[in-house]
Amino acid sequence: MIFAGKLDMPITIQAKTIASQDAHGMPVKTWAKVQGSPSRAQYMPLRGSEAIEAQKITANVMFKLRIRRYSGLTTAHRVVIDGKYADIKAIEDNRRGQDMVVWCEVKE
Repeated sequence: MIFAGKLDMPITIQAKTIASQDAHGMPVKTWAKVQGSPSRAQYMPLRGSEAIEAQKITANVMFKLRIRRYSGLTTAHRVVIDGKYADIKAIEDNRRGQDMVVWCEVKE
């Protein structure tokens, strides 16, 4: 069980959608907010790393979010947190509790 006071970080869960077609008839993919998904989370930092890719330093930040249980969540979704887009890497859902833990990564 998670207490509401611990859910202190605002988040937005997004899903990839096909909004329209470009001039060549190819689908244009965009991200849209998932209605009814949790909007607050408990942020739990894990680690960060830096690497040199294509002569550019990139930083990866891993963290976990504890959110209210949302059965429709998959790794195809992404999370917007603090203005950054985080890929969902894994989801811990014990299916008995009222919460779940989402493992996320931000590439900067």
